[in-house]
Amino acid sequence: MARALEAFRVAPVGRPGVALESRSGAGVHTVRAEGGEVAYLKVTGAEAGRGPLAAARRELRFYRELAPIVPVRTPRLLGALDADDGVALLLAAGGEARDAASWTPGMWAALGRDLAALHGTPVPEAGGWGGRPDALLAALDAADAPDAADTPDAAGIGAFWAASLPRLPDLLDRRDALRARLTERQPPVLVHGDCHTDNVVHDAGSLVFCDWQETRIGRPASDLAFLQVRATPAGTTVPRALMDAYLDARPCDRDALERALVAEELAILLFLWPPFAPFNAPEAVERVRRRARALAARYLGEEVDPQARPS
Repeated sequence: MARALEAFRVAPVGRPGVALESRSGAGVHTVRAEGGEVAYLKVTGAEAGRGPLAAARRELRFYRELAPIVPVRTPRLLGALDADDGVALLLAAGGEARDAASWTPGMWAALGRDLAALHGTPVPEAGGWGGRPDALLAALDAADAPDAADTPDAAGIGAFWAASLPRLPDLLDRRDALRARLTERQPPVLVHGDCHTDNVVHDAGSLVFCDWQETRIGRPASDLAFLQVRATPAGTTVPRALMDAYLDARPCDRDALERALVAEELAILLFLWPPFAPFNAPEAVERVRRRARALAARYLGEEVDPQARPS
């Protein structure tokens, strides 16, 4: 942190050393340049571990290699340090974050168009952008291992969902079908990888995509579904305007994409969300449980209340 402040000739805004919220292992600090420009300093020290450090280097590579060619707005990279003891990125302030509940249908539609454009980016032939491990597929594979019942993750999944998903055994027995649905008729595309409204800020009537640590070649439904996963605890439902705008800009089989979205969101909630439950209020957890029940009913072919049916 000290080296980065000196190298970039910036000063922290507010209390030094107090970072903004980040789940990546990076510390994000508001700083001010000599000319008065506000920027963000994103620092990942080696002590964070190999995973966060690799993610920080991937994000640096994104800003250097892909940011100039992707058809969406991203923060400007003002400076970078990459050393054995850590990685630091100095990024221009991209815009203003807005709570998902305050997004208008027009904003969601703009996001749908931007995601369609991003997913239409020609897949890079070099650089290993497809080599990033897929956390969801890895979780499904782990749950399908012969000794899965003895793993803490499997135990946590069962403990969290058993009471709220009566047909949990059916869902777990159909893991192979669920996994197949995730990739059904979904050619690989360049995805953001951590797409939610905290990572998409507003500036002068357009959207700016931040936090590219998880970008990779992946499934288009992964970006679309994760928006709803992150919005659900707060009680926000992503409106149909997003999907309509996405399909207008990137025509494909709506039914196939919606089936993939149901599978993707359900799989994320089942296999990846339980460890995050303690960080949410009880009412937020209950919203996630209700959402999972509606998704499971739809996936398993049951009739559900139209008001509870996932959009």
